[in-house]
Amino acid sequence: MPEEPLRDPEAPPVELIAVRADNPGPMTLTGTVSYVVRDDDDSWVVDPGPRDPEHLAELLLCCEGTHPRGVLVTHHHEDHAAGAAALARRLGARSGHTVPLWAADQQRVAGSDPLPSQLIGAHGAVGHIIHTPGHTADSVCVLLDGGRLLSGDTLLGGSSTVLIPEHGGSVAEHLQSLAILRAMTIDGRIGSIHPGHGPAIEGPHEVVEVLEQQIAHRRERIDQVRRARSAGVLTLDRLLRVVYGPDLAEELHEPARHTLRAILAHLTEGG
Repeated sequence: MPEEPLRDPEAPPVELIAVRADNPGPMTLTGTVSYVVRDDDDSWVVDPGPRDPEHLAELLLCCEGTHPRGVLVTHHHEDHAAGAAALARRLGARSGHTVPLWAADQQRVAGSDPLPSQLIGAHGAVGHIIHTPGHTADSVCVLLDGGRLLSGDTLLGGSSTVLIPEHGGSVAEHLQSLAILRAMTIDGRIGSIHPGHGPAIEGPHEVVEVLEQQIAHRRERIDQVRRARSAGVLTLDRLLRVVYGPDLAEELHEPARHTLRAILAHLTEGG
């Protein structure tokens, strides 16, 4: 097998630009955060977000003066991927060459190509793709040079991730993905997390703390559902009230139902 290209130690630091879309909501928090990665004269866009002309124009502006290498989506949901094909076309038109669109699930992201294992620029490796299923089956993260992890919806800032079994979401896989990210952080490979929604998590100690909190929170939810089922709570609506309480905001009911379905599937499978 060919050796993975190493990054030139004399190369300038990789620049990361966060651009938040104006699409706030119960599933998107303050809005989808798109990322422009710039490495000297090369650029990539991760999660272009919704097909919002103003948002896409801002991403184009952030790529101005660079050689666009590719557009990547961390998973197929529209709040991350709807604008991806249009952005790739516009970047291609400006640069005069085809700009690839990459996704883990080509059937769900029209016009996409399979994900590379790395982002490669003129100075070598810029980032590595890590498969982190759980939120959806096709969820990935991007680990950039310098230990900055673009986590998509695998880990959010200030909220827990909704697991969507209809899209291949899985409790067991999500817990495993979080455990892998925790191990990578302890090992010194991850120093900060930049999520698809919510604020960044800066510093390895803070990252480990958040990951452990999310793992503990998910396990507690599993225990709550298990206890409720054992007590005779059978319907999803009643389970929602018992597990989340009667004061859960109406707009959060559907996201909570998704996660409850994922937990019930997990318990059915013997989790």
